[in-house]
Amino acid sequence: MTIDFSRLRALIVDDQMLVRSLVAQALRTMGFAPENLSQAVDGSFAKRTLEAKPIDIVLCDVQMEPMNGLDVLKDLRCGRTNNPPNLPFVFLSGHPEKNNIVIAAQLHADGFIIKPPKPADMEKTLRLALTRQRPDIDPFSYYKVATGTAFDRHVFGELVTQASLLLDEDDKPVQRLGLGAVKPGSRLARDLYNKTGQLLLLRGSEITRTQLRVLRQFPERFGVDAIEISCEPDSDIPPPPPTA
Repeated sequence: MTIDFSRLRALIVDDQMLVRSLVAQALRTMGFAPENLSQAVDGSFAKRTLEAKPIDIVLCDVQMEPMNGLDVLKDLRCGRTNNPPNLPFVFLSGHPEKNNIVIAAQLHADGFIIKPPKPADMEKTLRLALTRQRPDIDPFSYYKVATGTAFDRHVFGELVTQASLLLDEDDKPVQRLGLGAVKPGSRLARDLYNKTGQLLLLRGSEITRTQLRVLRQFPERFGVDAIEISCEPDSDIPPPPPTA
């Protein structure tokens, strides 16, 4: 399969300028247009980039603080950016640890490039990543994959904590809305399950734009046509009318 690299947009994520420069040079040699190469110095900057612009492939270092490469990939796969959750994603690593390789596989990473990167290895890995069958678009299935970092425990563990804290809070009005009326960022008032009874999102979670889009695009897979959300005091969604 022929790949026109000149049309592709790549994001290079590494906290070392030398590595970013070497990767960018190799990509330009492969045919990537310089204006289509974005760089990020850490995971947090990468997340902001993925929220701000469309990207076709990510090349990302593993060891970064406080948000490492596995965290970036999980955030992407869970639909917490504006790019497709099944975006091709390749890791840059000096010595991939077995545990990281296992977690990367669970998050459907597309391979590892050993640093310092060799152009031939990069091109081979990128061709495989861009031509392989993409994982199913299911941003709900990656929440349970723990990266083991403080960032992961803070962000995704907080969702569980928020859900448990809400268990006894029944005084907030609840609105059941069709998927077309639900806004990104709405907080779930009930656990969200698919048609087979599999838990998708915990009560208290905020549903993302990507998650809503997937639910709307694949009704046969998920079987979700409405969601119960909490109506906050400042919400522009009217509370349900009182029952007689």
